Amino acid sequence: MEKAANLCWEGLTLKHVSHPKIVKPYILFIFSALLVELFLIALFGVSGFIFYQNSFSPDIVYYICGAVLLLMFVITISVLKAIISRWNIF
Repeated sequence: MEKAANLCWEGLTLKHVSHPKIVKPYILFIFSALLVELFLIALFGVSGFIFYQNSFSPDIVYYICGAVLLLMFVITISVLKAIISRWNIF
């Protein structure tokens, strides 16, 4: 399982890619994914506020989706940081 996780991380961070014309669109894709995830986090927060205001208790699926969204956000941030530090973009 560790080998599969390492291969997945190497693929996500473009470890074996050496051409900048491949890296720049990938960074734009990861950045756009980050923006979509920020929008979904804001939407999750607003819906939670509306649920609280209306005294509605969401079911467990709502909380699982929030945890998955947070996990995706953390992974996207770490991938973006790894790519930027490897390619010295900023």
